[in-house]
Amino acid sequence: MVRSSRLFGLAPLKVVVVGEEALRERLSTIPERLTVTPSTAHLEVSVRFAQADAVVIDLGASGAVSRLPSPALVVPVLALIPGDDGLPAIAAGASGVLHRDSPPEAIAAALAALHEGLAVFDRAFVAHLIPQTPVADVLEAAPVAAPAPSELLTHREREVLGLLADGRSNKQIATALTISEHTAKFHVNSILQKLSADKRVEAVVRAAKLGLLEL
Repeated sequence: MVRSSRLFGLAPLKVVVVGEEALRERLSTIPERLTVTPSTAHLEVSVRFAQADAVVIDLGASGAVSRLPSPALVVPVLALIPGDDGLPAIAAGASGVLHRDSPPEAIAAALAALHEGLAVFDRAFVAHLIPQTPVADVLEAAPVAAPAPSELLTHREREVLGLLADGRSNKQIATALTISEHTAKFHVNSILQKLSADKRVEAVVRAAKLGLLEL
């Protein structure tokens, strides 16, 4: 996968959109995160001309199915689907799948993850693939012990946590760890979720109480 040199900067991702004008207008509401360019009849040409970082294809739009990417496309593709069956899009080369009604912020977050080399799938799509087992049956069959505090965070997350305790911003964390600001934000959000914290300061305090951090 070819990645833009802007990955470590603050510029928004350049995205070519295959879909209706309404979708382009929705994604254009967050210009600080996405620069939107409509696709021409030749998707690969549009990507090269726009120097795009990613492609969004709305498979619920008229004619979009015929515009699925060719193997020669070197940027990640996010497919927006009208239902829960994303397998055709994945088989055709999409790197991620979201529902076509996903909010712009969710689409932007998915594109940032794809640009980092990750795969992104809507929870409904995953649930469609994997049969759901009643929680009671799972607990009865295989009770799972809560992880020890030392196992709660990954090594990278503990590095990020230490920088959070120093009051560093996402940009400063990214610089200190030589990662992109998108990745730094991803780690911070993961830490907040794992520690059930709404704010960064709250996460630092809870981490200290669990012995994950010395203040």
